[in-house]
Amino acid sequence: MWEEDERWQRLLGQLLPELATAVRQAADLAAVQEIRLRTGWPVRLRLLDNELTLDLIWRREQQEQQLMLFLDNSVYAFEEQLRQGFVTLAGGHRVGLVGQAWYADGRLGGFRDICSQNIRIARELPGVAKPLLPYIICRGRVLRTLLAAPPGVGKTTLLRDLVRMLADGEAGISPLNVGVADERMELAAVFNGQAQLNVGSRCDVISGCEKASAVQILLRVMGPQVVVTDEIGSREDAAALAEALNAGVSVLASAHAADYDELLGRPWLGDLLRQGFFERVIFPRRKGGVLLPAVVYDADGVRLK
Repeated sequence: MWEEDERWQRLLGQLLPELATAVRQAADLAAVQEIRLRTGWPVRLRLLDNELTLDLIWRREQQEQQLMLFLDNSVYAFEEQLRQGFVTLAGGHRVGLVGQAWYADGRLGGFRDICSQNIRIARELPGVAKPLLPYIICRGRVLRTLLAAPPGVGKTTLLRDLVRMLADGEAGISPLNVGVADERMELAAVFNGQAQLNVGSRCDVISGCEKASAVQILLRVMGPQVVVTDEIGSREDAAALAEALNAGVSVLASAHAADYDELLGRPWLGDLLRQGFFERVIFPRRKGGVLLPAVVYDADGVRLK
């Protein structure tokens, strides 16, 4: 796709020349999911089905130079993101950062002496969520739905495409106003005030704000018909989603879990399930590059598929 090629070219233009050359020569860019940069170790690419180790040992000075390229030499502009351990790039790519943590006034201030960067490649797969729609839409209404799977399966990709389809009227029902609480800036990847990934024309996004506060703000000021958030699990998250229910708003969310029993074992998430908050719990799986609803439960925990 042309849009994907453009995203890649923008990213390659932000990489150190030796890294950009090594990545280009090593793999089909369409298959690259992540670029891992660990100080003192070879650069590694995570592909769709395997990992590739490059003949490029990543040095400390390269780690620092690469980070400053991503920050456009302006640490202050990315201060809040750095505190949370990531940076969002133009095109929607996201760079995770870890190293020596430092604190200010008892609050995590960020990381110094960065030792690892993980560049996650932004992708849009229009229509990938279509197989989920028969389980999520019922009598013209969006059911409160939780997508659950281990990391790397594609929950965020599915959630993003569901947002787009609902906001643009491609879900078989009238277009809806969707509010997205994008705490870690993965769903919409807002950069300079504009979503870098397509979340539809009727979508309002709060980025970089803790989910519970973002959901409350969306409910107060934007009047969403659907609230969407990624990676829920805390007591505050559960309370915010309950507030959305009381406001008559549908909810789409995701969580890390391998199966339904693991979800039930989570302190606050398990309570939501036992109360029947989620009308659908869907465990997607990847098959031949396609994401499918492998296992589906209803509000009573009865398996439908």
